[in-house]
Amino acid sequence: MQINKISVFGAGVWGSVLAQQCANLGFKVSLWEYNKTLLEEIIKSGGKHPNIPNFEFHKNITLTGSEEEALQGSDMILFVIASKAVRSFCKKIKPIINGRVLPIVSASKGLEEGTFKTICEVIEEELPHLETNVFALSGPSFALEVAKNVPTKVILAGHNGLMLNELKRQLSKPPLLLETSFDRRGAEYGGAIKNVIAIGCGILDGLGDGANTKAALITKSMQEMNIIMLSQGCTTESVYGLCGFGDAVLTGMSAISRNRRLGEKLGQGLSLEQAKEQVGTIAEGATAVRSVMELIQKNKLHCPIISAIWQIVINAQSPKLLIEALGFKQK
Repeated sequence: MQINKISVFGAGVWGSVLAQQCANLGFKVSLWEYNKTLLEEIIKSGGKHPNIPNFEFHKNITLTGSEEEALQGSDMILFVIASKAVRSFCKKIKPIINGRVLPIVSASKGLEEGTFKTICEVIEEELPHLETNVFALSGPSFALEVAKNVPTKVILAGHNGLMLNELKRQLSKPPLLLETSFDRRGAEYGGAIKNVIAIGCGILDGLGDGANTKAALITKSMQEMNIIMLSQGCTTESVYGLCGFGDAVLTGMSAISRNRRLGEKLGQGLSLEQAKEQVGTIAEGATAVRSVMELIQKNKLHCPIISAIWQIVINAQSPKLLIEALGFKQK
């Protein structure tokens, strides 16, 4: 299979950077965005992105707000939309795809509330004829750093070994290198749970605690991630690989992480809505924490740290509850 054109859905920062990476590799790219204001701003600026400094879209990228135009002649689809919008979006594009068989790569991170399905599982459910051609892209990758050509390594995971290797052959080039895995569920669960851990790290920052406390949080949280992921048939290799431990360290320790910043605002005493407003962009962890907690409760798992993060995010409990979950008694 030779890829010539790639359809990228979502012109946020990560979607735009991935589209640019594809264009730099020589592919034609259609970049779709539902937000008309953002789309018009990019077009009027001559191809500059308002949220990516010193960035200009490659000439191989065509911007559009039409799903039909984006999918015309496409050889591959890349999803970079909010996880909660994936199911409805698949329903919308199903008649446009009209039975065509092509690979779909999901860079959207999260779990579906109530069903615990991963994004790839949702896609397969809505587009069943593509069941063996749906892949997950996950790992420690700040979009703004990839845009600056910072060397980055992520996981491409799926069940079709031949297609997996072919996608790696065509898409893995510096600065973004791909490692492959058959544990797609592990890649996706790691990508969702690490966002919850990052919120916890931010809560500690908001409380003013130091690196010692955060190191303890990450270590103990990874043990809880292992418990949850093994209960869902994932491998320990995924837990402590790029899409689990690697991504948790990146998002939990960096000042530019959206989920860490959301947690920091909560740690400072803001409400969830106030924190979301100040962060300004989608922090998937705020949604993922509900699904992860439902999974913990359904399977009767002992995960006190993630449970405390859930209490703070969803039930507006005191941020100091997280310190207590780590075993430190508050005065």
